[in-house]
Amino acid sequence: MKIISFTLSLLIIIFLIILILPIQIISNIFNLKLKYNAPYFFFKLINFFIGINIELDQESLNHLKNKNDIGNLYVSNHVSWIDILTIGSLIKSRFIAKQEVKKMGVFGFLAILNNTYFIDNTKATKSLGYSNEIQKKLLKGQNLILFPEGTTSDGSSLRNFKSSFFESANSKYVCPITGKEKYIRVQPITLCYLKKNGLPMGTASRREIAWIGSYPIIKLMLDYLKMGNVTINIKIHDSVTIKDFGDRKKLSAYCEDTILANLLDTLHSNSI
Repeated sequence: MKIISFTLSLLIIIFLIILILPIQIISNIFNLKLKYNAPYFFFKLINFFIGINIELDQESLNHLKNKNDIGNLYVSNHVSWIDILTIGSLIKSRFIAKQEVKKMGVFGFLAILNNTYFIDNTKATKSLGYSNEIQKKLLKGQNLILFPEGTTSDGSSLRNFKSSFFESANSKYVCPITGKEKYIRVQPITLCYLKKNGLPMGTASRREIAWIGSYPIIKLMLDYLKMGNVTINIKIHDSVTIKDFGDRKKLSAYCEDTILANLLDTLHSNSI
């Protein structure tokens, strides 16, 4: 990417952040519905200007159109800070993130403004406690996005899912339309980083995108702006419930297997 493109992209991002800040702050203070809508459109604009292309099949598009009477728990593999922009531009939702994200300077500040729900995922006992709070938010109609790996992967594989947070889906409610009892829906999402500047990405180039270890997040973002366009294939799978599997561990294993199988299949189908 030429330096002028890098400079313009950076200026546009700064302008959009300055534009959205007062809107988001006011929406948060007065608890307006706009506090979930503003980030949704903000992410769409950012994706357009910095060259993030999203591929969706028809089934995934249909899932996005479906409405539920309460919130969905979306679970996705986690590769990069770009994951937030892509999923956030498709689903009006709140992200679930570890406490450390709060301390990541500008990125942490924006996460707070975006109504991110912060958790301490260092101990399973704490995770189960947070599940009760997540459950309440879902039952109130909030969509929540969880990265069950608890950290990022290299984009070519998955880390083991932590099953404790899936307990939040272990709740019945009465559908206000049908009057029937239902369980909270869990919907797996596969993120697959496919192309850079129109050319297929390999393992090494996906690692240039991935947020691995303690690599500074701001530097990673600036590196991306110099890099060029990225194409991401996003697959939204059929929703399931804990009732389908009997317990959270089996539900977690199903989501992990579904996402991994789709990731590997998509990478294989698009390899050189």
